[in-house]
Amino acid sequence: MNRRLLGVLAAVTLLAVTAGATYGVEQENVTLTMWSYDNQDPGLQPVLQQLSREFEKSHPGVKINLVFKDFNSLVGTVPRALASGNGPDVTEGNQGYQTDAQLVKAKLILPLTKYIKKYRWDRLYAPSTWGMFRWTPDGKSFGKGPVWGIAQTGQNVAAFYNKRKLRQLGFNPNKMPTTFAGFDRLLAQLRAKLPDGEPVIQEGNKEGYGFIHLFGGIWGANVKAASVRNWIYHVPGSRYDTPGTIRALAKLQQWAKAGYFNDDYNALGYDASATEFAKGKGVFWIGGDWDSTIIKAGLGAANVGVMPIPPGPSGVWTSIGGLSGPWHISAKTKYPDLGAEWLNYVITSKRAQTLMFSQQQIPSDRRATPPKGDPYLASVHKAFKLVADDDGLLLYTDWASPSMYTTLQNQFQLLLAGRQTPAGMAKAVQDDWAKFDKTLR
Repeated sequence: MNRRLLGVLAAVTLLAVTAGATYGVEQENVTLTMWSYDNQDPGLQPVLQQLSREFEKSHPGVKINLVFKDFNSLVGTVPRALASGNGPDVTEGNQGYQTDAQLVKAKLILPLTKYIKKYRWDRLYAPSTWGMFRWTPDGKSFGKGPVWGIAQTGQNVAAFYNKRKLRQLGFNPNKMPTTFAGFDRLLAQLRAKLPDGEPVIQEGNKEGYGFIHLFGGIWGANVKAASVRNWIYHVPGSRYDTPGTIRALAKLQQWAKAGYFNDDYNALGYDASATEFAKGKGVFWIGGDWDSTIIKAGLGAANVGVMPIPPGPSGVWTSIGGLSGPWHISAKTKYPDLGAEWLNYVITSKRAQTLMFSQQQIPSDRRATPPKGDPYLASVHKAFKLVADDDGLLLYTDWASPSMYTTLQNQFQLLLAGRQTPAGMAKAVQDDWAKFDKTLR
């Protein structure tokens, strides 16, 4: 727990949660159980805990029971928990067919239509961004239909770099490449100058999503961002096994063969790899901006640069990313309105945005601006905005089918080990997509 942060937060004067709160002193005792996998500290965990304490104080008789689980445990158990009637009142899910489609299809969560209108949530995100929360009620069509979730933070996979190490190797960290070709050349130059045992890119793939994330910048430099999103949404005619995707997979495999990555990436966790980078291992760490605080704490804000992997010939900045895991309201909760009020506070209030920025997290609200006097946070925010404003967020590839996460995990391991060809991986991934696509027609 970040004791220092919470000590500061506790000293701040408590602000009113929302104007016209619907629950007051006359209400009976109510306990709302919330499940979250945002258990990073530093990260969102202390933010959610502090905001929930404040919500309780402004809502006498209300108790917020926050339960933090790791990602796989939460998404693996939440359908059964909600179906039992003894599950959480509000929970995070996961966009895509593996989790959210099943929750919608089984009628385990509520559409948020009336709350979007009540709280004007329609102002939070760009119209196209809402697609990641839309499903038809049968759970078959992704990207259209009612909205079933709302997210707290923006997410972007970016390239963090060690400025001191770049200078030591003869490069100017204030003049980084602005094209993918230039970035690719820089990696080769760094490999030639670094000792054999030190990676150019520190990476962690133990959970299986490290290279799913890293690949996005290479992929987006070779294909149109809209084509990736269409593939995830199962727009008819979409394909993974395109020349651009195969070319991008070949580039990733080339990076592995050239020794750009640490040898133990498959044994190293994602957050742990950020920690290793923060200790000075590697010139780059390519990963989620939700781990930006880990890197800042280790290297110091003045010594860290951050940018998306630069664009290809299209000039469009792209990356794996979107908005954070969607919060859902259980269809069986006795207190849906109170759950929506809590969501409104922890996502849209100025207090929430201040606390999120204080933890180096990017609020999902597109109107939010980082505080002045924090250049590092401004650079993290800028990296997200570059991609989001270019409509270059690729979403997350594993959303494309219930089995896609496993398929991608296995295929990337084979590809990086040289036991699968780029064309072979592209075919295997498309075969998974096509098999599931038939069930949607």
